[in-house]
Amino acid sequence: MSKPGAESWSGPVGRIGAALLASAVSDIAKRRVHICGPAEMMEATKTALLELGVASAKIKTEAFGTVKRNPRAKGSASSEIAGKVVFRTSQTTADVRADETILDAADGAEVFIDNACRSGTCGSCRVRLFSGRVTMAVEEALTTRDKVDGCILACQAKVSGDVEVDA
Repeated sequence: MSKPGAESWSGPVGRIGAALLASAVSDIAKRRVHICGPAEMMEATKTALLELGVASAKIKTEAFGTVKRNPRAKGSASSEIAGKVVFRTSQTTADVRADETILDAADGAEVFIDNACRSGTCGSCRVRLFSGRVTMAVEEALTTRDKVDGCILACQAKVSGDVEVDA
């Protein structure tokens, strides 16, 4: 608890950090950890866990309070085309700008891909990548099996050239 206020509180006070985690959880480096909370708290906690030797693959996050970004919001859109995406199921092709994700391109092409958080933690936008290469800043919602099967998160996937996905 960072701010107990006037409440009666006998536990630790302050933000979650490596010292608190190490003292509260024995053999923490061997554990699987699930973090849920505000983005800043989750990032700080994840950093502390990595410092304590917890493998990145054993750290899962779930955002709450995530602001769902508006894919149609006007902004400083790049005019540089990073590649084309072929939506196999929809039989639709669309340009993907350098600052867009596959989900952004799908929205623009009116191709439906289920999605919820748009932050890479819920996994509802998971699609199979048939060809091409993408990079993802966040892929925590993908399991090892998903990765082996070639799945990506459309809300995070930025293309490196032309790609083909199952949507």
